[in-house]
Amino acid sequence: MYDQIVKPQTLVLDTAPCNDGQGTFSKLPISYEEYGAPKTREGEDKPVVAILPFFLGSAHAAGHRSVKDNKRVAPGYWDALMGSDAPINTDTHRVISFEPLINDHFHPGLINPATRKPYGGAFPNFTLADVSQIQRLALKQLGVGHVNVLMGASMGSLQAWHFMAHEPSYVSSMVLVVPGGLELSQKTRTLTEQWVQKLEQDPDWHGGDYGSLAKDKQPKKALVEVLSDFWYRVQFPVDHSLLYDLNDIECAEVAVAHHALDANDVKTIDTVLASLNASDPRVKLYKQTLTGLCAKTDHNVLLWQLRSVLSYQPQAALQKSTPFIRHLQGIDDRTDVAHEMLATTRILMIATEADDLLDIGSVDRVMGMAAWIGFDAMALRMPATFTHAAGLNAASPDSILAFKSAIAQFLKPPSKL
Repeated sequence: MYDQIVKPQTLVLDTAPCNDGQGTFSKLPISYEEYGAPKTREGEDKPVVAILPFFLGSAHAAGHRSVKDNKRVAPGYWDALMGSDAPINTDTHRVISFEPLINDHFHPGLINPATRKPYGGAFPNFTLADVSQIQRLALKQLGVGHVNVLMGASMGSLQAWHFMAHEPSYVSSMVLVVPGGLELSQKTRTLTEQWVQKLEQDPDWHGGDYGSLAKDKQPKKALVEVLSDFWYRVQFPVDHSLLYDLNDIECAEVAVAHHALDANDVKTIDTVLASLNASDPRVKLYKQTLTGLCAKTDHNVLLWQLRSVLSYQPQAALQKSTPFIRHLQGIDDRTDVAHEMLATTRILMIATEADDLLDIGSVDRVMGMAAWIGFDAMALRMPATFTHAAGLNAASPDSILAFKSAIAQFLKPPSKL
């Protein structure tokens, strides 16, 4: 536990990439939090842990916002993993946690200085390649010359893969929780494409230019539908009879008509949500969380974050990196190249087979190719009861806190010879 009141901070990048490096954005604000002093008592720089945010998450990974009636208010999502003598030791490390790039303070509703109107649909897109470069620029502006541990859950893991792939020598190791692999599974990509399409087809979206409309005229229907689907898959374990590709519905209906598939085994998210048992505590938690998520999420913020997911392709950047090319082509002695690769790609992945958003198969594929690429990778599998949500809140009983000792061991500096 990091028993400190933490306030968000902001830095501004003079210029930052956008539109997949084809454009630039001036005076881009970056929100973040810090835990632990940046220097030791002797005045030396501490090793740095950088935490990248999950989808629609926040920078608030540790500490609390205030104290009321001797109780901590709003502790961070990984608070149980941080503090003195915790796996993420704030006495020995400087910890920097980022807000999602597109957030309540930086979004399409901002005023465009060129038009003096909200950007709306003209707001640039930021690919994960852009985001990772922006995060590295922000860290360097904070005086960070090297990241010892890069951490991220869910979408934070996708950002981490891009971060490492674009500049391998800047990172020593990664801890990825409920992660994706080096490529999106077809299921994740299909779901994201459907959600983007649904948001863009909302008649109240107006191409993103709804900022000047009254609240009751702004888009809401598609947002609720998308978040209902998204959060169900976050909180509940994967159900392989739940269709994710809407194009498969007609095929399923044909299969049922020919008695090749039981009608009870054909489920769409609409039928699942309609049949939820309101008295089930898990359903009550789902509805409570969903209500809060819908209330605080802007349509464009959701859409722009989803668009960035579809830009995921760290393999393209990794294949251009010097260590990878040398390893692949055998230009240098294999031992020397492997040593160089391992020095920058020590990876711990904590995944669950119950994940209905980021298929554990993509993690298995990383493990299968790790030695060939040069990764020093290991994977821990959560019990089947652990869902995607297990990685997003260490205060939950079914959470990565169960792997506290494994994380601590992985983060422990290697003993000197």
